[in-house]
Amino acid sequence: MDLQEPALPKRRTLRRVAIVAGGLAVIGAAIALLRTPEPVESGPRPVPPPQTTVKEFAADGIVLPAPGNPPAQPASLSVVPGPQRLLVAWGPERTGKPEPDRAAGYEIRWGRGTTLTNVRLLSQPVAQLDALENGTSYQVEVRTVDAFGRRSLPAVVNAEPKAPDNDSAWSFVDRFSSRVVPEPQRWRLGGTSDCGRATRGEGNDGKRMVISGQCGTEPLVLRPRAPFKLRDSATDGELGRVVVETDHPGQAGELTIDLVPGPADLVGGPFASSQEDPTLPPGSIRVRVTGEATAFAEIRAAPGMARSGVTADLSPMAPAEIGITVRWEVVVRTDGVRLVRDGKVVAASDAVVAWREATVLVGFIGGPTGLHAAVDLIAFLGAPTAAPVLVVPPVLDTGRSVVEAGSGLVTPSGGARVQGTTGGQLRVTLVPTNRAPTEDQFTVEVGGREFPARPAVAGQTPARGVRYPIVADVPADALVLRADSDTLPIRVRGPIRRGEGAARVVSASVELAAPPGAVSAASGSGTDVPLALTRIALARPSARFLDAAGQVIGQGGVVPRGRLVLEVTADGPGGQRLGGELAGLAGIEVRLDDQRIAGIPTVADGPGTAGVWRLAVDTTGMAAGEHVIEIKAIGVDPRAAFAVAYAPFRV
Repeated sequence: MDLQEPALPKRRTLRRVAIVAGGLAVIGAAIALLRTPEPVESGPRPVPPPQTTVKEFAADGIVLPAPGNPPAQPASLSVVPGPQRLLVAWGPERTGKPEPDRAAGYEIRWGRGTTLTNVRLLSQPVAQLDALENGTSYQVEVRTVDAFGRRSLPAVVNAEPKAPDNDSAWSFVDRFSSRVVPEPQRWRLGGTSDCGRATRGEGNDGKRMVISGQCGTEPLVLRPRAPFKLRDSATDGELGRVVVETDHPGQAGELTIDLVPGPADLVGGPFASSQEDPTLPPGSIRVRVTGEATAFAEIRAAPGMARSGVTADLSPMAPAEIGITVRWEVVVRTDGVRLVRDGKVVAASDAVVAWREATVLVGFIGGPTGLHAAVDLIAFLGAPTAAPVLVVPPVLDTGRSVVEAGSGLVTPSGGARVQGTTGGQLRVTLVPTNRAPTEDQFTVEVGGREFPARPAVAGQTPARGVRYPIVADVPADALVLRADSDTLPIRVRGPIRRGEGAARVVSASVELAAPPGAVSAASGSGTDVPLALTRIALARPSARFLDAAGQVIGQGGVVPRGRLVLEVTADGPGGQRLGGELAGLAGIEVRLDDQRIAGIPTVADGPGTAGVWRLAVDTTGMAAGEHVIEIKAIGVDPRAAFAVAYAPFRV
């Protein structure tokens, strides 16, 4: 017994230990559970799809507008056939008839026969249908779209594109229909940086050339290699003309046409407000056309040109139209220069040119969203002319700025040389950044040697911020390539004053002379495509308050308590100018201080385009102080970014 009694406490102790151990095990398991992280999905969470619908909604105190009567259909369609295109119009500018009642925009459909496979939304009562086949019948239907997306009955027309019946006796012409567009034998594209390109178009632009880029306010300049030559004798006072057919700058930006009496690639400088432009080389003429909502055209001349004193009767400029080809003609006469837009004189200068031959520079400057300009034709009327035989030029490496004169030579003097040429002319454009040096102080280094440079136009002197084109003639044995056998290094040398920056080198090209009997080399792949278009844009929203008498309350102004009218506008032309095409509108949402108070769907019969809506708003219960209305336009296409506007006010 004595031996067994002590055994009981041992068993209790073991039991306690077991319990404690078990407790530790349970607690440990709990700790393990608490410390084990929840499973995490690998990779980023998916982005929710963009909103593409709007539901009708009205908060307390908000009264939504009612649709009212459906829109009227276009009264009739006017069609002007052109080469591989149809111009369809139904508004007052082109037909003399008013736009349909309750029109916020339009929907146009077209196709061969009765198969209407193409559709486009528009903010303007005119459309150009491109990339069509001459001699083929197309059916076109146009419907009016109101602010709620309701469609009218269609106006219908059938027409065939066709080439012009009586074409002009051009001395030079390009319709950009060859395999390679533009043909290197005929054209050079220049600019201040590698920010754009000239190519065959795609889709609706597939039968013409497109100039595309993201160059800000800097131009892309297309130069024909053939010079523009005037006739020896005038016909009805005309010596010759340059013709450009393009839809630029209907969307936005600028179009310039320069006539320069010398081998220049780029000219001009800061905007000059007078008709005499001191940034132009002597004897030069510049035509300048601006787009945006209000079109504007002018002719500028270099200082010192003779003046005839003759004036011309001018027609008013028609409003700029998006995507519509315009024929611009620069007419050089014995008594000055005229600018003709679609057969009407819209600008004139009495400056008389003294030259008989000039370089033509066609410049394209884009708008806020970039550049996308379609070109159908560039041609000359005048004395016979032709582009020189093409020797394919190498890539040029110029450096970014002028090198100080007298410093060591840096270009290679030995190695492979450019083949198939008897020499070349280097064309370089400089922009002085400080006090300008004199014109005869620049040289061009190439092949380990220096050659004198001269102004491309005799008499031009360097000026701060102004493009200054120079040229240098170089023999064939100096055209020494870099080790890659593709690049020709050149450097421009000139004075650099202490404490001042060197002149910038903004562009360069080389025209190589071909030996006798040579023919132009094949060049270009024909596979280049335009830079991507900016995505289609929605109508641009805005808002304002009206008091009980219908008077506008200024933005940020004090609104009285009671019922007011909130007028919401979606500007169709503003959206179409941004993207070139108008995106379909799903609806409008309105928020007050970040709280949704209204939703207006605009897809009754299909996507909306634009519109004006008036909402009744009760401000009785609003707190005193500042408030903000947010207007959000939402599209049916997820590719179109929503557009937002704000309207602050005080109660």
